[in-house]
Amino acid sequence: MTGEGEEEMKWRQRKGWLEARTSLGWCVVPAFLIIWLHRLHCFKKEQMKVIEPVELFQKLCSSGAMQKGRLLGLDVGQRYVGLAVSDVANRIASPGSVLVRKKTNIDIMAKVFQKLVSQHSLVGFVVGYPFCLWGQSSVEAVQVRLFMEDLRNTGRLNGLAYTYWDENYTSKCVEALLEPLDLNPVKSKTIKDKFAAVGILQGYLDNMNRKLKPGNLARE
Repeated sequence: MTGEGEEEMKWRQRKGWLEARTSLGWCVVPAFLIIWLHRLHCFKKEQMKVIEPVELFQKLCSSGAMQKGRLLGLDVGQRYVGLAVSDVANRIASPGSVLVRKKTNIDIMAKVFQKLVSQHSLVGFVVGYPFCLWGQSSVEAVQVRLFMEDLRNTGRLNGLAYTYWDENYTSKCVEALLEPLDLNPVKSKTIKDKFAAVGILQGYLDNMNRKLKPGNLARE
C-alpha cells in the first residue's frame, strides 16, 4: 500500500468510518452503526425463548450436551422461587436453593441464574406451570409467565431455552409429606418450594426419558 493509501486508511479509522459492500456497490457506513447492528442481530438470534417440552429435551440430546449439560427446575411463587437441578445424565433431580422474589430484584435474580448456568453447565429451564383442565388462565399462571418474561428481558440469559411443565398437585404432595415433621412455617415454606421444584423437574425428566427412548421414539 502506498503512503497516500495508508494515510487515507488512517483518516477513515480516526473518523470511525468503515466501507461496507452493498448490492448497489461500495458505500460508507459508520463503524459504530455496523457494530450496533451486529449486536442487535446477535441479541435477536440468541435471546432466551420458550419452546415445547419435547423440543427442549431433543435439543439437549442432539447438541451432544447430554453428558455434561443439565436442566434447572423452577417452582415460581409470588414470594419465592424454588430451584432444583438435574444430574449430568438428566435422569435425577436434586433440590437446590430458594430465591426471594421481588419486583425490584429481577436483575439480581438473573445474575444468580447466570452463576448457576456457569456452575452446572445449564442449557435450559423447566418451569412449573399450573395448567388448567378447562383452558382458563389462572392468576398463578399469569404471574409465572410474567416472571419468565421479566427474566428474559434482562438479556442475561440469552442463548438458553425454557419450557413449561405441569405443576398441579406438586406443592400439595410436598405439604402432605412435610406435615408430620411439624416444622416452623418459614423453614417449611423453603423446603416445600425446593421439593416442589424437584417434583416438577423429576416429572419432566421421567416423562422425557420414557418418551424419547429409541424404541418409543421410533413407534411415535
